[in-house]
Amino acid sequence: MDNTALNASDFLSPLAFTHKSDELERAMAGVFTAVVQERQIDQLNDIYSYGVPWLGSPTVVERFTKLNGLAVLRRNDGGLSDKLMSVIYANWESIASERGLAFLQFVLDMLYPNQNQIVRLWHSVAQASRYPLYLSESQSVDKFLTSRIRIKIDSSIDLTELSELAPTLSRLVPWQVVPEVAVSIDTEDMGVKVALAGEMFQVANFSPY
Repeated sequence: MDNTALNASDFLSPLAFTHKSDELERAMAGVFTAVVQERQIDQLNDIYSYGVPWLGSPTVVERFTKLNGLAVLRRNDGGLSDKLMSVIYANWESIASERGLAFLQFVLDMLYPNQNQIVRLWHSVAQASRYPLYLSESQSVDKFLTSRIRIKIDSSIDLTELSELAPTLSRLVPWQVVPEVAVSIDTEDMGVKVALAGEMFQVANFSPY
């Protein structure tokens, strides 16, 4: 239970100080008190936290995280993933209409610190009629900036988790931006020899685009 949780006496104090007219009313109050103390205190605290869900229990944080379509983490990390979801949701609520690529970068840094990069994609002007077949990360005078981005994640992360989170990451961008979630693969580890100028990488793509 978190620091904002109330105990049973907090919830029951109105009942405790209310006049009971007869033995039946006292018995009913006693039964209700026992039920709250033994079985319902956690649920009542969850409801109490709905006003500030990012301060609530892991159950409340996950419930509101799902409701807003944000990243739901289930890592065996001693509760760290619960704290990450809480921080992500709190920032989601605080920035409101300012959500965009900056918020996406914030989420990526929370989930995969120093293991992510957002790259704007460019397209060949000469091959404009064949858009988006000639996308590139590099900028040049013969290319135009597109509305597409590549979310590059290091290959050392849990790929199963990323496959589950990829749809969520794709929904965090503004409506006009088309995201591509990809994992950078070290070509040397694959035994592939590359002799081209500039950065080369292969990707395992998690995006439908």
